[in-house]
Amino acid sequence: MNFEIFTTMHSLFGYKFLKQLESNFTTTKNFIDFINDYRTSHKTTEKDAHLSQQIRHDNTDAHSEFLRLNGRIENQVIGRIGDNAEISDSRVSIDGTNFPILEERLHYDLTKINRVAELAESLSKKHENQIEETAFYEEVSYTKGRKFDTSYSIVRIPHKDKKGNVIKLKRGIEGSDKSHPEPVTATEFSRRSGATYVSNASTGSGSRVMLHGEQIYNGQILDTVKDYEPLKTRWTLAIADDNTLVSFPPGVSATEIKAKGYNNTVSGFGPLITDGQIVYQKGDYSTNSEESHPRQVICQLDNKDLLFFTCDGRVKSQGLLQKGMTLGEVIETLKSEFPIGSNGIKFAYNLDGGGSSSSVLRGRRLNKVTDNNNKSERAVLDYLYVGKESKQPRDVDLKLIHDAIGDLRNDFLFLYGLYTSINSINDKEFSLGNGDKGYAGIVLKDSNGNPMTKLYLDKRLAFYSYADKKSWFIADKDKIWHNGRMLGRHYSNPEAVSDANNIKYGGDYQVLSTAKGSPYPNISSALVTHKNIGSNDFTKASSAFQTAVPFARSESVKCKRRTYTKKDGWSKWFDM
Repeated sequence: MNFEIFTTMHSLFGYKFLKQLESNFTTTKNFIDFINDYRTSHKTTEKDAHLSQQIRHDNTDAHSEFLRLNGRIENQVIGRIGDNAEISDSRVSIDGTNFPILEERLHYDLTKINRVAELAESLSKKHENQIEETAFYEEVSYTKGRKFDTSYSIVRIPHKDKKGNVIKLKRGIEGSDKSHPEPVTATEFSRRSGATYVSNASTGSGSRVMLHGEQIYNGQILDTVKDYEPLKTRWTLAIADDNTLVSFPPGVSATEIKAKGYNNTVSGFGPLITDGQIVYQKGDYSTNSEESHPRQVICQLDNKDLLFFTCDGRVKSQGLLQKGMTLGEVIETLKSEFPIGSNGIKFAYNLDGGGSSSSVLRGRRLNKVTDNNNKSERAVLDYLYVGKESKQPRDVDLKLIHDAIGDLRNDFLFLYGLYTSINSINDKEFSLGNGDKGYAGIVLKDSNGNPMTKLYLDKRLAFYSYADKKSWFIADKDKIWHNGRMLGRHYSNPEAVSDANNIKYGGDYQVLSTAKGSPYPNISSALVTHKNIGSNDFTKASSAFQTAVPFARSESVKCKRRTYTKKDGWSKWFDM
């Protein structure tokens, strides 16, 4: 049926306009009647109104539900007596797939279930292993000791972990250009790498920012400093992929070492022990080999376990002495901890030492710093380390905790450096602040922390005894006191006075012949010794004495003496 509406009406309101309007109303009514009739027919008589896919049923559509029911009906098996039906041979899988026989359907479903179970088991084991796996190698341990007036630590790294995997010794170089490394401290490298243990390694040039000697880093031969004169006597340490350590004498190039299968080398000083025999001879490798310094030595036991020996040094403060060790003393210390040779140390090599010596275990520095008066850690160019890859966020959290512990340790080392600097004053001056605000000085205490004596350093110099509750000695710009008594003014060049009758303090004085009270008026000058009785000050004294020695070279001019009392004043001068 066609329904047409006039959309453009006649422009004049007249007969034609009214006819068009009447036609539109009639058409509209007919369209409404048509819709009502079609709706009634759709509800009651129409057979093909919708497709089954368009009809919703629970959480699916009628078409899918019909297929499922059809599959179940097709697989019905009639009972033997024909009086009932049971769904015992359903060949429809859990995902709706039809199979010709039950065995195929069961194989399909069970295989799928097995795959899910295997995946679940695999994920469970992986998660369990991650939980059981530690962020650090718990097998790595260390011991501490003291010998030759020096503290030392020895870190032991087993060849394999508890699962039988090799604990790989790695090289660490920061920066994109490995031939010009970024200098970093051992603590910072430990933080960046998350390593279990970190040791400094090679010597290098700080000004050129390059490593010394024959250097191979993970198979790459590096550009290095080779024109450094001491390198002519230094050996190269090579590290095999299974951690085996060997050393090569001067003159063997990195290319030759790499051709022998070694992918990593460091350039320190030289071997101390090779094939279980001590090979170091006094004075080898450097003039400081027989001087006392901090040391860093890598060793390998007969079973391929690794040792890192680190000792302190360069601290001479009383009570905190860290002398350092010679290489000979290092060997003696190693011998006291492990046998040399069979079932003991098979190999030992002297790495860079001195202020570069660094030993950091799980974020904590084991040895003292020596730079900046024992307050700063030195940044170096390369490291040797062992560590695990982080497997889960918890590993990062644990390493951050150990980093925080390491930061506290570094703060302690800084304070230790301050303490050693105070304990052993290496500067020419010792400064105390706020001296203009009153007392300043130094207090000596006993072993229990009780004050014993005090040295005043303000406008006077005084030595005070807490036991006696008095000062034993006081000196200012005018007077010196000892045990409460002022010392006389006995200078090698006596003070000249013009009035011998009013000399204030005891001492020796030059009295001119023209002076008031002169013992030899207008005849001779004299050396007069004055003593007060009852007070240090003549104006407060009860009495006084004076003796005079004339300068005149004549037997007739005698030494003289006189006395003073408050009542009578000075007596006349008497010959002696």
